[in-house]
Amino acid sequence: MKRSRANAGFLTHRGFKWSRRQEPEDRRPKPERRPKAEGRKQQPPHGYSSRMPHCAVTWEPFPPKVLCSKTGEWPLRVSDFSRRSRAHWECPGIGLALRSLLLLLVCSSVCFGQRQNEPRPAPLDPVQAEREARALVANMLAQKPEQNTTNTGRVRIRDAAGKEREIPVRFEIAVTPTNWVSVYEILTSERGPAGMRLTVIHSGQQPNRYQLIDPAKSGVTNGVPRELAPDETMIPFAGSDFWIADLGLEFLHWPRQRLLERNAISHHKACRKLESVNPTPVPGGYARVVSWIMIEQPHGVVHADAYDAQGKVLKRFDPTALEKVQGDYQLEEMEMRNTQTGSHTWIKFNLSDRAAVESGRLGRGQGE
Repeated sequence: MKRSRANAGFLTHRGFKWSRRQEPEDRRPKPERRPKAEGRKQQPPHGYSSRMPHCAVTWEPFPPKVLCSKTGEWPLRVSDFSRRSRAHWECPGIGLALRSLLLLLVCSSVCFGQRQNEPRPAPLDPVQAEREARALVANMLAQKPEQNTTNTGRVRIRDAAGKEREIPVRFEIAVTPTNWVSVYEILTSERGPAGMRLTVIHSGQQPNRYQLIDPAKSGVTNGVPRELAPDETMIPFAGSDFWIADLGLEFLHWPRQRLLERNAISHHKACRKLESVNPTPVPGGYARVVSWIMIEQPHGVVHADAYDAQGKVLKRFDPTALEKVQGDYQLEEMEMRNTQTGSHTWIKFNLSDRAAVESGRLGRGQGE
């Protein structure tokens, strides 16, 4: 069968390998004695159509004969392409498409480079950062609940092995003219006896007072609380990942406070990023806490990272369910993760019980 010269030199797919079609020896063109310059433009034959035939692939070059001495790769030259392949590359339409594709890739790389090199916020002046941090902390410590509330909930603890247990808890908030008190009490359950009771007395910028009743401790008289010093609060509450210092936000009372960022984002909320440093950390306790405080009042902690004395993250705090009801944020659930032990603790509040208690008080007040 007579072979068409239009397909000479094309690459065809045979058995998943690319190979060049061979011509008889008498049909091969003789090499030119005076080869043309590399940069000289080759004209397509008369009557040539720019459409690519479906029978062969024309964009692949012939393999060169010599490897590059520097890179060890096959160099790519214009002369390595077949006549029809070069014609496709030199076609105005294909050249325009290739230039557009190249421009798109360059623009994309520039855009990605700009996104990766976004400027970070400039560090604040140390004096100004400390002044703003103290003002923010003073505002937070001056906040008081509007009314007394009583609520129940559960403390769910999951250890590093994945074993979980739940403890029923009763929460109470009492407001006085000079301070406010928060109470955490363990209720009786199948998991264990009740009796553990923690009372935190908040008095503005004055140090917190912690009173603990723990029947599990030997030598403790039932019903008589023990006063804890601030350095004694780095202990778990009811065996959970929440320490007594966490429930009292003890890091806000540390003397060294500094604002890291004015406009930070956490949990899709605009925040102030605050750094609190403990000058005398106890072994195994917190040496530094970085917290994200909501700019919107009342200020609340939406995320916090606690570090040990070696500068490693010890625990992470997050509110997992924070809802805004009638203009006020109500915390339904919060989580504490111990990154060094792998344990997790969730405290879930029963907001329905709180609403029932408040509606009952309101009804009694109207009846009287």
